[in-house]
Parts: sequence; structure tokens; C-alpha cells
Amino acid sequence: MYQVYVKDKETLSKDLVGEYADADDAFDKADELVAKDSTVKYVIEKTSGKFNSYGDLLTDVIAEN
Repeated sequence: MYQVYVKDKETLSKDLVGEYADADDAFDKADELVAKDSTVKYVIEKTSGKFNSYGDLLTDVIAEN
């Protein structure tokens, strides 16, 4: 599962834009966001489906700008 987030510069948080089963779909969504607003910052994360000892979902950052 791939998740696309948009970063917020002021609050240093990230908002979920969408979840995609295919990496190409996630990259297409990120490209679409950049095409609408060239100043947008995004992060694409891949979830492994595994959790750490605190119950947090483990993710790997695939791409960000």
C-alpha cells in the first residue's frame, strides 16, 4: 500500500491525500498535485503491514520533494 501525503510548512504536519495499491498511481497523484501548485511538498510512503512494539505502522519513504 502506498500513501501520498501533503506537507504543511506552518504546522510541520502532513495530511493524507490518498492510499494506492500501485506505486505508479501514487506517483501520478503526486505529479498531479505538483502540476496544480508548484510549491506543494509531498511524501510518498510504502506501508509494510507490520507494526513496531508501540503499535505504530512501519513505513518507508519512497519519494518526497
